[in-house]
Amino acid sequence: MRVNSSAEITCSTSLSDLRGLSLQQGFPEMKKIMYVDIKNRLVNKETRAAAFAGRVHVAPHQKIREGHSFTFRLSRLGPEDTNVYLCSWNFLKKDMSLIEKLHSPGTVVIIREKDPQEQCKGHMFDRILLDRILLALSVTGLFIVMILCIGALIVRRKRFQRRFRPAGAAIPPRPNRPQLVCPQHQVQHRPYTSLHSTDFRGILTC
Repeated sequence: MRVNSSAEITCSTSLSDLRGLSLQQGFPEMKKIMYVDIKNRLVNKETRAAAFAGRVHVAPHQKIREGHSFTFRLSRLGPEDTNVYLCSWNFLKKDMSLIEKLHSPGTVVIIREKDPQEQCKGHMFDRILLDRILLALSVTGLFIVMILCIGALIVRRKRFQRRFRPAGAAIPPRPNRPQLVCPQHQVQHRPYTSLHSTDFRGILTC
């Protein structure tokens, strides 16, 4: 329930000889909010706690099939009014000697600054926003790790290239070939042959 809202708590019983009814808070200890003195099943006198003055009222007696009921109406509720509210009946025993009390199951009233549905929507929105932020941070972190790994690989490769000296291909030795010794040519000195010129002009005559 929201702040400044109202709540109704109905107290019902099948007891016949009623003497009084009180509405109490059960936490952290029993605290009486309002006491209704009942005479002939009618409200004879009302007593309220100072904290609930003007904020709690009781509806007229209502006849039900198996007994009687009274309805308390709490108004202008605040977060401090969040509690368990109990109905406590005072009645006479059959021999009319003693007054006993009977507590009914409690009613839990929760007062919040905002409507529960609005709070759920707000929590859902906050959760979605938080999930998106975590997802963005995860993606960013993964991207940074990838960049660092790539940078480390590049640096390592450069260092390896500086230190690496490729070995030359081994050239098999050539087989020893026998050396060919060319025979020395002897130069023969021959005397020049003298050619005697012959005059053929006298021979060829017409």
